[in-house]
Amino acid sequence: MSAKRHDFFRLWLILLILLLVTLYPAWWWLGGAEWVLRGLRLMANALLPHFFSQGISEVTLLANQSWKVLTGLNVEGSHPAETAIFFVTEKHLLRSVMGFPLLWALLLATPGSGIKRLVWGTLLLGVISLLGLAGHMWATIGVMVNHQPSSVDDNLVPPPYRVSGIPYSEWLFHLSGFAHYLEALIVPIVAPVLIWVLLCPRGVMRLVVSVRRRIRK
Repeated sequence: MSAKRHDFFRLWLILLILLLVTLYPAWWWLGGAEWVLRGLRLMANALLPHFFSQGISEVTLLANQSWKVLTGLNVEGSHPAETAIFFVTEKHLLRSVMGFPLLWALLLATPGSGIKRLVWGTLLLGVISLLGLAGHMWATIGVMVNHQPSSVDDNLVPPPYRVSGIPYSEWLFHLSGFAHYLEALIVPIVAPVLIWVLLCPRGVMRLVVSVRRRIRK
């Protein structure tokens, strides 16, 4: 029994690696990311216009798999009046959902993680991913209405035109930039691990005990 306990972490790690090298290729080749992003875009269209009254009106999918975000902001000096738009690139979208295979691998590798936890974990990460993308859009709108580059992302710069929106206050502008920064760091890697810990506390504690025993040997 003691040997089995000492081997628990090693067996879990081997299974985790096998699942990762299986799930990630399947995720890309079988279009898993595309299906998840399709669901997130539907949720974005249903929810985000209610939270960004001056910012987001509609999110559409382009041929290159990027998102075009139609805002409620008018381009100043345009005749006839034009509505400002911005894009969320395919690269950014794929990065924002790359944590799903990691979450599934963690859950499947941990004993006692049934289908119910897999479903709940997927739903939780979906909500967090949507919030992360909303944070990115919030920061982008701040850059547009304040007409100044982001303080945390050199690639997030204002367009060559000005928009007729209410500028963010200084603290709100920095807060939106911080939300964008957290979205880039937390959602892809940290969020899946936190959800795994939340849904599998006994499995995680068993792993911790196994690691401690291996260190003491």
